Amino acid sequence: MTETLVRKGVRRFCAAGIAAVVAGTVMLTAAGTAAAVEKNLTYKGGFPIIGDQQVAVVVKAEIPATAKAGTPISVPFTLDVDSGQAAGDGLRLVGAKKLSGTISSKVNVALGEQKVAIPIELPIPDTEVPAEGSLKFTAAGKVDFTIPAGTPAGEATSSVDAAATSHIKTDSSLGEFDVQLTLDPPDQDATLGKTTVS
Repeated sequence: MTETLVRKGVRRFCAAGIAAVVAGTVMLTAAGTAAAVEKNLTYKGGFPIIGDQQVAVVVKAEIPATAKAGTPISVPFTLDVDSGQAAGDGLRLVGAKKLSGTISSKVNVALGEQKVAIPIELPIPDTEVPAEGSLKFTAAGKVDFTIPAGTPAGEATSSVDAAATSHIKTDSSLGEFDVQLTLDPPDQDATLGKTTVS
């Protein structure tokens, strides 16, 4: 079922900080509740100059407990990223003072044997490179999609995809670059939650 869930688009917004995103609420057209989830994952990716590094990511989302077929759903997502000391040192080495960009990934939704991947692209707002220490930033946004009318009732499980791409823009000689990330170790539990579809 390639269209069990139809992506209506990703609406981007800049986050003033983690607190503002966590305070945001999920908007469901149908009556229902949402469960706040916080998932700690580690990825590995290749960076310019410094090579492969491990990246710690805290995924925060509001997963609806129930949803009705034919009803649009809006789910806020936040990624708190700690790229580590080496990433900070690498940017400082080339004189970078700030960065911005995007993180692209997917949320995989499974309902029985039917699966669909919902693309996500979250903006990285202008972030100062710290004078010392680890490089940290937050990417935040919302995902809007609709469960089409006629979808069989059941329990849908949402999980974070094993791959992600960070597109980084700097004010240094590095300019722009991509970091391809994969879960490391690959057997981490990336489940975000379950939604009962009626």
